[in-house]
Amino acid sequence: MVQAEKLGGVNVTAPKMQVKCGVDNCEYWREHYCTANAVEVNAMGDGHARTSEGTCCTTFKDKSFR
Repeated sequence: MVQAEKLGGVNVTAPKMQVKCGVDNCEYWREHYCTANAVEVNAMGDGHARTSEGTCCTTFKDKSFR
């Protein structure tokens, strides 16, 4: 399931499905990719997303709180 790949000159262990991520203060962020074993995305507010802005990655862990 997990394979090592070279992204941006850095060896990164990532799930088979690559998930791009722009949140560089997340524990799972490596060179613009998410390295979490599983990703959970949920709708915010009333539970019905109408655009991507109405979604939230609940896998996020702030790496400054290690």
